[in-house]
Amino acid sequence: MKKIAFVFLFFTYVFAQPDLKNVSVIELFKKQYYSYICMHRWNYINKYEKKREDLLSLVAYSCLKKHFLTPALDLSKVLRMTKEGRINATYIDTLFMMKLLLIQYLNHENDLLEVTLPKINNDLLAHVFYLIQKQKPEVKNYQTEVSDDEKHYIITYKPNINNIIIDIYQNGKLIKKEKYW
Repeated sequence: MKKIAFVFLFFTYVFAQPDLKNVSVIELFKKQYYSYICMHRWNYINKYEKKREDLLSLVAYSCLKKHFLTPALDLSKVLRMTKEGRINATYIDTLFMMKLLLIQYLNHENDLLEVTLPKINNDLLAHVFYLIQKQKPEVKNYQTEVSDDEKHYIITYKPNINNIIIDIYQNGKLIKKEKYW
């Protein structure tokens, strides 16, 4: 019986996640708990809406760091009271629109050439979106490929899970795989 109790306590200690409920969103962000912050976004929205858009923007940025575009939309709806909040909301909405347009493109439903969206410089999804607009690659089986001077990208739409997956190759070697939810 003592061995069972010891094993139970050992595994509880090893696999237990620290209690993060009382840690500030700023501290969680500094410690890179992006998934935790994003998954608890409604707690932060309920606590800070119309009070602290700077903190809500951190929550939104946490979602974007993990490529969780759909959850980030919850934050874009409440970021409207300050100039910075509205800019952040537009950024989130633009990225989400790019994802939707890429899904349509990969389903042969839309030609991206006719679409003009605000310019985003620091996001992989936006970079790939602009490359597709410029290069007009062929789509086969929900997949297309584009390249820039340094890298090659394979963009795939997974209809059953509604995600865009971007495989990044450099010198013919897969260096990263990014999933946009």
